[in-house]
Amino acid sequence: MLKVPAHQVAGHQAIDGRIGPLVDDSGRFYKPLQSDERGANEVAFYTSFSSNKKIPDHIRRFFPVFHGTQLVQASDGSGMCPHLVLQDLVSSHINPSIMDIKIGTRTWPPRASEDYIAKCLKKDRESTSTELGFRISGFQIYRSKESGYWKPNKGYIRSFSAEDVRVILRKFVSSNASVDSDSDPDCAFASTVYGGSNGILAQLLELKAWFEDQTIFHFYTCSVLMMFEKELGRSSGAEVKLVDFAHVVEVDSDSLQDTCPAPTPEQQTIFINGLPCKNPATVTASDFKSTKLNQPGDTNNLDRSFTAILSALEFPGLNTLGLAVARTDLEVDGLVMPHSHPRASEIFYVSKGVVIAGFIDTQNQFFQRTLKEGDVFVFPRGLLHYCLNSGFESAVGFSVLNSQNPGLVGISGAMFGSEVTKLLKLRLISVAKLEVDRAENVTLFGD
Repeated sequence: MLKVPAHQVAGHQAIDGRIGPLVDDSGRFYKPLQSDERGANEVAFYTSFSSNKKIPDHIRRFFPVFHGTQLVQASDGSGMCPHLVLQDLVSSHINPSIMDIKIGTRTWPPRASEDYIAKCLKKDRESTSTELGFRISGFQIYRSKESGYWKPNKGYIRSFSAEDVRVILRKFVSSNASVDSDSDPDCAFASTVYGGSNGILAQLLELKAWFEDQTIFHFYTCSVLMMFEKELGRSSGAEVKLVDFAHVVEVDSDSLQDTCPAPTPEQQTIFINGLPCKNPATVTASDFKSTKLNQPGDTNNLDRSFTAILSALEFPGLNTLGLAVARTDLEVDGLVMPHSHPRASEIFYVSKGVVIAGFIDTQNQFFQRTLKEGDVFVFPRGLLHYCLNSGFESAVGFSVLNSQNPGLVGISGAMFGSEVTKLLKLRLISVAKLEVDRAENVTLFGD
């Protein structure tokens, strides 16, 4: 028999005639599928995740077990509706303390509508999402058999400041948790719930390591559940679980539309991590052409060079394509000072002249070659790189970078003065004359 979950602390709840999740006595959780693309996305994620052999077992334990989908009677009695059938994460607990935490400073998926982004931004800015990178969506703390649970309503939780969150995280692991704001949490269970090799912090670090390494999914607006049980005055079974995958997409998933040119800055009404799409009805061929790299840049400066990078902001047709383009002009003896692009690798093509190009890796190994017209060189993502005109006429190079906003971390020649810049050029030329494949422990500046 299906029933309303007793320990749900956040999300849509099956109360007051509204549709929400249900549970049964066999340890299964029935989540109603949302009727828009979010429902299909979540089914697609669980189907892919559960069958993907690249997911290690020690990571699978953080996700609910997927049992497919099933038509069951909706909680509001409106008829048969499709539901995700998942593991009931709290079915093995008796009196669990639970906290639901929404992760991310950005809580909307790619290609979300402007209305949806504005709604999410408002909620993020009114909570701690923007400041802390997460917000508490709900919680319950088991105090004792006599006192039962402390389970605040959503209105109370929405008003949390960053300091309130810190206090609640302490109360969560205290034996004297109370709604009284003047009470001092004793954090009696902190060392066993948060700490230790099997504690919540250790589990979060394990997840963090996987997220930093995995290239299978893009996770947006997911939640972390933290749970533990108090038994005879002691805490046990601290667990971390991830839930809510309606906005997760596979890294290699196809684009949802043919194109997504960005609006011009004056047309933007909201500001996000990335650029929204123009109204498809206003997209024209001009969005996919730029003449901004036709003419040479101004090389009348200390370095005798100029680089112009076109990102999606200057070239709308690049939006969502993961590309940027650049032109580099070098006068005789001109130098592009060492710099890096934290979000992109770069392919550098010499269309005119003779150019020394190179980079230094994280082991301080130095890779450099002399390029002539038609030659191509690759600068790996995030590594310090440079180029120098070593010919007898001006040189021109064009680049393609694999990010629509590569970023630039540079070293200004003006910072060191003309003498240091001159010394750097001499060192690059001397290495070029050696024609070695690589050199180790190279120092570009100083003795």
